[in-house]
Amino acid sequence: MKSSYVLFSALLLSLFFTACNQKAKRAKEYHDNLLHSVQVVIDSSLEFGDAIQSHDKDRAIRAEKYYSSLVDRTIGSIKNTGDFEGDTSLKYFSLELLGFYRTSLDNDFTPFLKSVTDSTFNEAQGTAADSLYSKLTMTENNYWERFDWAEKKFSKQYELGKLEK
Repeated sequence: MKSSYVLFSALLLSLFFTACNQKAKRAKEYHDNLLHSVQVVIDSSLEFGDAIQSHDKDRAIRAEKYYSSLVDRTIGSIKNTGDFEGDTSLKYFSLELLGFYRTSLDNDFTPFLKSVTDSTFNEAQGTAADSLYSKLTMTENNYWERFDWAEKKFSKQYELGKLEK
Protein backbone atom coordinates (compact mmCIF):
# COMPACT_ATOMS: atom_id res chain seq x y z
CA MET A 1 0.00 0.00 0.00
CA LYS A 2 2.79 2.38 0.94
CA SER A 3 4.60 1.72 -2.35
CA SER A 4 1.38 2.49 -4.26
CA TYR A 5 1.15 5.83 -2.45
CA VAL A 6 4.78 6.66 -3.27
CA LEU A 7 4.29 5.62 -6.90
CA PHE A 8 1.08 7.66 -7.17
CA SER A 9 2.80 10.70 -5.60
CA ALA A 10 5.74 10.38 -7.98
CA LEU A 11 3.35 10.17 -10.92
CA LEU A 12 1.46 13.28 -9.79
CA LEU A 13 4.71 15.16 -9.26
CA SER A 14 5.94 14.11 -12.70
CA LEU A 15 2.69 15.27 -14.32
CA PHE A 16 2.91 18.58 -12.48
CA PHE A 17 6.45 19.28 -13.69
CA THR A 18 5.58 18.21 -17.23
CA ALA A 19 2.58 20.57 -17.27
CA CYS A 20 4.71 23.44 -15.92
CA ASN A 21 7.38 22.77 -18.53
CA GLN A 22 4.77 22.71 -21.31
CA LYS A 23 3.38 26.04 -20.15
CA ALA A 24 6.88 27.53 -20.12
CA LYS A 25 7.48 26.22 -23.65
CA ARG A 26 4.22 27.78 -24.87
CA ALA A 27 5.15 31.03 -23.12
CA LYS A 28 8.57 30.98 -24.80
CA GLU A 29 7.02 30.42 -28.23
CA TYR A 30 4.57 33.30 -27.64
CA HIS A 31 7.36 35.54 -26.34
CA ASP A 32 9.74 34.74 -29.19
CA ASN A 33 7.03 35.34 -31.80
CA LEU A 34 6.22 38.81 -30.46
CA LEU A 35 9.85 39.72 -29.87
CA HIS A 36 10.86 38.67 -33.39
CA SER A 37 7.97 40.62 -34.95
CA VAL A 38 8.82 43.80 -33.07
CA GLN A 39 12.55 43.38 -33.66
CA VAL A 40 12.07 43.33 -37.44
CA VAL A 41 10.31 46.72 -37.25
CA ILE A 42 12.99 48.18 -34.97
CA ASP A 43 15.81 46.93 -37.20
CA SER A 44 14.06 48.28 -40.30
CA SER A 45 13.84 51.73 -38.73
CA LEU A 46 17.58 52.07 -39.37
CA GLU A 47 17.13 51.46 -43.10
CA PHE A 48 14.20 53.88 -43.09
CA GLY A 49 16.40 56.47 -41.38
CA ASP A 50 19.16 55.97 -43.94
CA ALA A 51 16.68 56.65 -46.74
CA ILE A 52 15.28 59.76 -45.02
CA GLN A 53 18.77 61.07 -44.32
CA SER A 54 19.87 60.45 -47.92
CA HIS A 55 17.78 63.53 -48.79
CA ASP A 56 16.66 61.75 -51.97
CA LYS A 57 12.88 62.11 -52.27
CA ASP A 58 12.24 58.95 -54.32
CA ARG A 59 14.36 56.76 -52.04
CA ALA A 60 12.71 58.27 -48.95
CA ILE A 61 9.20 57.73 -50.34
CA ARG A 62 9.94 54.09 -51.26
CA ALA A 63 11.35 53.49 -47.77
CA GLU A 64 8.39 55.21 -46.13
CA LYS A 65 5.92 53.05 -48.08
CA TYR A 66 7.80 49.86 -47.26
CA TYR A 67 8.22 50.76 -43.59
CA SER A 68 4.59 51.85 -43.28
CA SER A 69 3.44 48.54 -44.75
CA LEU A 70 5.77 46.59 -42.43
CA VAL A 71 4.45 48.43 -39.37
CA ASP A 72 0.83 47.82 -40.43
CA ARG A 73 1.42 44.11 -41.14
CA THR A 74 3.18 43.66 -37.82
CA ILE A 75 0.43 45.44 -35.88
CA GLY A 76 -2.15 43.19 -37.59
CA SER A 77 -0.14 40.08 -36.85
CA ILE A 78 0.29 40.93 -33.18
CA LYS A 79 -3.39 41.86 -32.79
CA ASN A 80 -4.30 38.45 -34.20
CA THR A 81 -1.87 36.67 -31.89
CA GLY A 82 -4.05 37.14 -28.84
CA ASP A 83 -2.79 37.13 -25.31
CA PHE A 84 -1.00 34.46 -23.32
CA GLU A 85 -3.44 32.76 -20.96
CA GLY A 86 -4.97 36.09 -19.99
CA ASP A 87 -1.64 37.94 -19.77
CA THR A 88 -1.81 40.91 -22.13
CA SER A 89 1.25 42.87 -20.98
CA LEU A 90 3.72 41.81 -23.68
CA LYS A 91 1.12 42.22 -26.41
CA TYR A 92 0.06 45.62 -25.04
CA PHE A 93 3.58 47.06 -24.98
CA SER A 94 4.39 45.53 -28.39
CA LEU A 95 1.40 47.33 -29.85
CA GLU A 96 2.27 50.52 -27.99
CA LEU A 97 5.75 50.56 -29.54
CA LEU A 98 4.40 49.78 -33.00
CA GLY A 99 1.69 52.42 -32.56
CA PHE A 100 4.42 54.95 -31.90
CA TYR A 101 6.01 54.12 -35.26
CA ARG A 102 2.61 54.32 -36.98
CA THR A 103 1.90 57.74 -35.44
CA SER A 104 5.36 59.04 -36.35
CA LEU A 105 4.87 58.01 -39.95
CA ASP A 106 1.36 59.48 -40.14
CA ASN A 107 2.03 62.73 -38.32
CA ASP A 108 5.63 63.51 -39.23
CA PHE A 109 7.15 61.68 -42.17
CA THR A 110 4.27 61.27 -44.63
CA PRO A 111 3.24 64.96 -44.50
CA PHE A 112 6.89 66.02 -44.72
CA LEU A 113 7.56 63.88 -47.79
CA LYS A 114 4.39 65.15 -49.48
CA SER A 115 5.66 68.71 -48.99
CA VAL A 116 8.92 68.06 -50.87
CA THR A 117 8.53 69.14 -54.50
CA ASP A 118 12.02 68.50 -55.91
CA SER A 119 13.81 65.19 -56.37
CA THR A 120 16.21 66.04 -53.54
CA PHE A 121 15.65 67.90 -50.31
CA ASN A 122 16.83 71.49 -50.21
CA GLU A 123 18.96 72.58 -47.25
CA ALA A 124 15.99 73.46 -45.02
CA GLN A 125 14.20 70.21 -45.92
CA GLY A 126 17.37 68.23 -45.26
CA THR A 127 17.63 69.81 -41.83
CA ALA A 128 13.94 69.09 -41.20
CA ALA A 129 14.34 65.45 -42.32
CA ASP A 130 17.34 64.96 -40.04
CA SER A 131 15.43 66.57 -37.19
CA LEU A 132 12.39 64.34 -37.73
CA TYR A 133 14.53 61.21 -37.70
CA SER A 134 16.40 62.40 -34.62
CA LYS A 135 13.05 63.00 -32.90
CA LEU A 136 11.95 59.47 -33.87
CA THR A 137 15.06 57.84 -32.43
CA MET A 138 14.99 59.87 -29.21
CA THR A 139 11.29 59.24 -28.58
CA GLU A 140 11.60 55.61 -29.61
CA ASN A 141 13.78 55.03 -26.55
CA ASN A 142 10.88 55.71 -24.17
CA TYR A 143 8.66 53.17 -25.93
CA TRP A 144 11.49 50.67 -26.24
CA GLU A 145 12.18 50.85 -22.50
CA ARG A 146 8.53 50.11 -21.74
CA PHE A 147 8.51 47.19 -24.18
CA ASP A 148 11.83 45.92 -22.77
CA TRP A 149 10.39 46.06 -19.23
CA ALA A 150 7.35 44.03 -20.32
CA GLU A 151 9.54 41.51 -22.14
CA LYS A 152 11.77 40.99 -19.11
CA LYS A 153 8.75 40.76 -16.79
CA PHE A 154 7.16 38.13 -19.04
CA SER A 155 10.42 36.17 -19.24
CA LYS A 156 10.81 36.18 -15.47
CA GLN A 157 7.15 35.40 -14.75
CA TYR A 158 7.16 32.33 -17.01
CA GLU A 159 10.76 31.37 -16.17
CA LEU A 160 11.90 31.41 -19.77
CA GLY A 161 15.55 31.56 -18.73
CA LYS A 162 15.30 28.02 -17.33
CA LEU A 163 14.33 26.68 -20.76
CA GLU A 164 17.55 27.97 -22.32
CA LYS A 165 19.79 26.10 -19.86
